Amino acid sequence: MRRRFRKVAPFGAAVAMMVSLLAVIAPTPAYAADTLRQEIINVGGGGLADVMWASQDPFAGVFLWGNNSSASQEFDLLDSGGGFFRIRARHSGQCLMLDWRSGYQANGTAIIQYPHCDPGYAPAEWSIGWVLKPADGIWAAEWHKILKNRHSGRCLDAAAPNGQPVLQARLQQWDCITAGNQWNSRNQMWFVQGASSPPR
Repeated sequence: MRRRFRKVAPFGAAVAMMVSLLAVIAPTPAYAADTLRQEIINVGGGGLADVMWASQDPFAGVFLWGNNSSASQEFDLLDSGGGFFRIRARHSGQCLMLDWRSGYQANGTAIIQYPHCDPGYAPAEWSIGWVLKPADGIWAAEWHKILKNRHSGRCLDAAAPNGQPVLQARLQQWDCITAGNQWNSRNQMWFVQGASSPPR
């Protein structure tokens, strides 16, 4: 029995070493769950989230614009774990976040791009929620995405005081809607989908 154990022990040690090595070289869950080349499209007006004038400067704002096949309208969603992710603009490599210069918490805080893209920075992290847009006699009821900021708990919103987003409506945060028939529901409902244009 003792002799048999001596023969098996080196094999067990080799298996343990292989498992340790695989743990080091295997991709982390954060990378495995990244989603690349996404467009963020406003359900209400049809405009795409676009870093203003394709700026590569920190603090540049974000607004709605028509599809022009620009990389400033394409984003990589970088997994932060726990259902949260960062939104990185492909043209600049910067992440969309709350503009801390005007305060993190208030309704109307602008969304900007900024180079700080590390996981764990809550003002730059988002999660997806869902709201139901009831049937209206023409269209059937539909579920739509809302994007909620981890730090403030408020949602990505196109600034449209009349609830009808138009091109060049700036993106901000606002209290999250709870149903798809509220006065400002069109400001906050989004399609998040793979980019339809070739990479640029």
